[in-house]
Amino acid sequence: MRQLNAHQQYLIEEFVDEYKERHMARRDLLRRVVLITGSIPFSASLLMAMGCGGDDADSTPTPAGTNTPGASPAATEAKSPTAAASASVAASPSAASSPAAGSPPGAVASNDPAIKGQDVTYKGPATDMKGYLAAPTAAGSYPGLLIIHENRGLNDHTKDVARRFAKQGYVALAVDLVSRDGGTKADVALNTGFLGRANPDDLIADLTASLDYIKAQPNYKAGLLGVIGYCFGGGYTWEMAISAKDVKAAIPYYGTVRRMDELGTTNAAILAVYGATDARVTAQAPTAEEKLKAAGKTYQVKIYPGAGHAFFNDTNANSYNAAAALEAWNDSLAWFKKYLV
Repeated sequence: MRQLNAHQQYLIEEFVDEYKERHMARRDLLRRVVLITGSIPFSASLLMAMGCGGDDADSTPTPAGTNTPGASPAATEAKSPTAAASASVAASPSAASSPAAGSPPGAVASNDPAIKGQDVTYKGPATDMKGYLAAPTAAGSYPGLLIIHENRGLNDHTKDVARRFAKQGYVALAVDLVSRDGGTKADVALNTGFLGRANPDDLIADLTASLDYIKAQPNYKAGLLGVIGYCFGGGYTWEMAISAKDVKAAIPYYGTVRRMDELGTTNAAILAVYGATDARVTAQAPTAEEKLKAAGKTYQVKIYPGAGHAFFNDTNANSYNAAAALEAWNDSLAWFKKYLV
């Protein structure tokens, strides 16, 4: 893994987990890794070293495939629990007093009269950025949220998450981090390949431009800016918590930290969400907590019992944990309600 950056390592380990759990065919695994590394020999030797040898899993019944327009696809990053992880669990914030409290988050229809959702294009540092903007239809000013997708790119599931937050009173922008490559494609491997090859600093610049776009919205309440992201997007939520000094609150869901030594420079109140059985990612939780605590930052590290990686994604039966997702949803609403004020 020495020739890979932290986000590339995260993606490839994610695919290896999918392969070993027989949710991905070996030919698909190899293709995805090659699209990230650009080298067939290096990819093959890397996979051999990671225990993905000659046994082909092409007979798997649920290989990751495409982003299907008009449907919320199963997430590539979603996977069933594989091992136990141990870490201290801080007490959760009280559930928000809202229509969502006490019930599953639930999808929000695109024509829900309480919100307006639309595909948007805005200026980025290298090219036009694409995204999905959702906001309340009621007059007023609202906190802004940047939502960062999983490694599949911007799909219907992530757009729905933006609508869920809009219905709770936020100007929510779901960014398309594949914008520099023309936008999210139906072929998921092309999206993950681009995201893996991309320079992290370029994606951070695109996310910064996305924050600027939120701040330019007429119904954005100045000074109240938050970031939330899932899986791959969780990793970039950590990045933005470090890089964007005007972010007041950040919630990374099961994301890896690339710049651990810089965590103490954040200005954001951070709620770090992990699944207890997501051993690979959750192993970072104690170190992240140590860095934030030593710097005197406002934070909470919460590990949800019985939950695996991508437990919030309700479009994938292999990973979704309804109880943990509901608790995390209410915890997230409570966190933003407390710190985006």
